[in-house]
Amino acid sequence: MKRIAALDSIRGLLLLLMTINHLIWISGGYSVIQNVTLQPLGQFGAAECFVFISGLLAGAIYSRESLTNTETITKAWHRAFSIYRYHIGCLLIVFAWILIAAYLLPSALPMLEHSAQNVLESPFKTLIASVVLVNQPNYFDTLPLYIIFMLLLPVLIMAYRKGLGWAVVSISIILWIFSKELNTTILLPLFSFVFSSFKLQLGYFNLFAWQLLFVGGSTLGFMLQNKTLRWQHPALTVIAVIIATGLFAAHYGVFSDYGIQRWMLSSYADKPELGWLRTLNITVWVYLIAIIIQYYPNALHIKALSYIGRHSLRVFSWQVVIVYLSAPLLHNLRLESYYTLLIIAFAATLWIAALLSEKLNTHTVSRLHWVSGFSVMLSFIMLGNIVSTEGVSPLTIKVTNINDPKTSVLVYDEKDDLTQYPSVYSNAYSPQKLAQGVTISALPSGNYAVLVFQDNDGDYNLTIGNNGMPIERFGYSNNPPLDTPVSMEQAKFAHRGPQTQTINF
Repeated sequence: MKRIAALDSIRGLLLLLMTINHLIWISGGYSVIQNVTLQPLGQFGAAECFVFISGLLAGAIYSRESLTNTETITKAWHRAFSIYRYHIGCLLIVFAWILIAAYLLPSALPMLEHSAQNVLESPFKTLIASVVLVNQPNYFDTLPLYIIFMLLLPVLIMAYRKGLGWAVVSISIILWIFSKELNTTILLPLFSFVFSSFKLQLGYFNLFAWQLLFVGGSTLGFMLQNKTLRWQHPALTVIAVIIATGLFAAHYGVFSDYGIQRWMLSSYADKPELGWLRTLNITVWVYLIAIIIQYYPNALHIKALSYIGRHSLRVFSWQVVIVYLSAPLLHNLRLESYYTLLIIAFAATLWIAALLSEKLNTHTVSRLHWVSGFSVMLSFIMLGNIVSTEGVSPLTIKVTNINDPKTSVLVYDEKDDLTQYPSVYSNAYSPQKLAQGVTISALPSGNYAVLVFQDNDGDYNLTIGNNGMPIERFGYSNNPPLDTPVSMEQAKFAHRGPQTQTINF
């Protein structure tokens, strides 16, 4: 199967979307760009599409008639080892970065440690557990999936060649159906015995569920390569359009008056477990996009995206690194008006990674020059991280007279609406922690307001009674009178340095 430029463009787009989402998630910010990058077409996102296309291309490339079974094993396992090398390289860089940040950027440590746990407490054991793919820090769980899938790929292709594709797909579907019972937590006792000194991060994705995407993709790839797939039919096209349109409309609340809410769809489209609705949504869009490529081969071909899609392994590895390197800077500037522009700027470095990858492939740049360029970029990012800490200081929040275990803390920017969700911070704590004080380690200088309430009904909102007043115990920063609705002017305070806000219930 010759290279399909549209698929490279789609892979490039998916890499770009994942990078933007990861940059925002790790820095704890928010951007309107997420309306486009998260799940714009329905109950599915970039990661699952990326895994499916990887399986599709793997099934087509490694099942060529010119390859014997032995050659297929050699090439697939060589690819798995290449992915593993990049995974280890990313781990070493990120772990080194966290150790450096411990001395130069201590305010960034809580955020970095939340994504990569135990690195400071048990650096060697954590690294070993990560090297053997047991421990998977945030954003380090996709490459291990791909490594395992590539190791299994020769077995799949040999089964396809023997006409056992139906058996492979059947087993894959059965594993997917029972994936909740077969998830990696069943191995936790064994892992805990070997790595007993800390709690492992087992990764976000359920391997037994997500294998369906790769197996399904590889099956289709094999059939396309061997020209045995008869996939197009007018009736299927009509059905796919109806399902895709209906799910798209429901995703954006068109049927909310009929009780079909977005949260209800999400419950059937669980991402880590690859829920049935998510699988259906992906399936119909894969079919429709295939129709577009069939009749309009260049409609989805965008050169800029195709360029980074052709170098997906190195580009993906780079995005994992840049997400961690830029996290402190983006976290400190997440409330600034130019936060979204910074996200886009860091995401644009994917093209630099693609350029360097191409130069390496064509031997027009040496590895020494590549390392030198990376070091210069790292120096600039480090400088930006250090500069961004100026004007950033901790805020400690204490609460008195509380007894409910479900106590929520919300921090608002002065531009926020106190009756809506805050743009700065939200979390739930025990009464003991709040009595001692909880600290937001890196809060930029500005004007803020804090709302704390006891979430007795567990709906994550301050419940309002018929008289317009809350019926759950609550309090605001500055402890204003609570006999009338509190305004931002009453609750806001200036944050210019380390301080403690004590709220009395």
